[in-house]
Amino acid sequence: MRQLRTNTATNIDSQRRRGIVHNPHFWIITCVMTVLALLYNASYLGITDWFPWLEDVLSAQGVYIFVLSFLFLIPLVHASVAFRLQGALGTWFVFLETILPRATQDSPSFESLLRVALVATVALLLSLFVAMDYHPGLKEGGAWERTRTSRWASLTRILKVQEYERRRVARKLHDDTIQSLLVIANHTRALESGDYGRLAPKARKQAEEILVMLLHAIDDVRRLSRELRPSILDNVGLLPALRWLTESLTHESSIKINLQVKGKEHRLSPEFEIILFHIARDALNNIAQHSHATMATVTLDFGATNFRMTVEDNGQGFSLPDRMSDFATKGKLGLQRMQQQVELLDGSFNVSSKPGKGTVITIEARP
Repeated sequence: MRQLRTNTATNIDSQRRRGIVHNPHFWIITCVMTVLALLYNASYLGITDWFPWLEDVLSAQGVYIFVLSFLFLIPLVHASVAFRLQGALGTWFVFLETILPRATQDSPSFESLLRVALVATVALLLSLFVAMDYHPGLKEGGAWERTRTSRWASLTRILKVQEYERRRVARKLHDDTIQSLLVIANHTRALESGDYGRLAPKARKQAEEILVMLLHAIDDVRRLSRELRPSILDNVGLLPALRWLTESLTHESSIKINLQVKGKEHRLSPEFEIILFHIARDALNNIAQHSHATMATVTLDFGATNFRMTVEDNGQGFSLPDRMSDFATKGKLGLQRMQQQVELLDGSFNVSSKPGKGTVITIEARP
């Protein structure tokens, strides 16, 4: 199934850290440290018995100092860059355990121990300096957090204005438009029933048709008023609001819509829930209007750090464009609107579809 994916700000998938055992840097550092440790302790481990020429090299004056001051700094700096403070400290402790036993046995004098301590201290300070000040991830992470906080503050203000307008329009539709349509419908019913005098059969039939259209219009306006700003979203949260939405659409259409929940359910920020509800509503409306599906599933995955929502159907599917911006030119404005809403969350938006194979929409973001 072909996939089209767009990432905003920072891709959530790229932020996931793989386990340390699967990280190639870990194995490079481990191999280098192992080789240096074997070289440093070659005479104690009997390696020099296998390679007699190695004993002459290692017994030369200053070889160990060279290994300490230069060669061991390579894996130390590498670990500082790759794993930050944890890598720097962990590698330094391994380095310390490698050199201390040999140093205390071979040269127990205060001068030699002081020299070893100085080298170890310099190695520690260098690795910490690299890990704390020169690792770009730390600075970028802090800047990213500040940018994200600023974006959330702006998003909160924008959503407050939007939701105020939605509530105002919804209230106007309910209090004014629907009431006016009900008055017109009552007059039409009275006209059709003969309260204002008997009508000709043709005029009576037209009055009946007008009454039916008015009642349908009242239902449409009432549904639009609820969709603009469902009060259930404010009162009890995203999950009950989505249950109401899926049940309503299941009742109104021939599509069976299921709602599934993974992970431990909890409330999200109001702004986050508002945007997710609008995305789910747009996705389900697209399914009802265009997919010719018989079944759809909305899945909410409450992860420890990320939240994922998936909307899947078994409809006719479609061919994906090469770029997300091409959705608008192909008339798929709903998908482009969803993608724009995901951008507000600094999340990832993924569409998978193929003709005859249905469609899967995945939204993932960090609350």
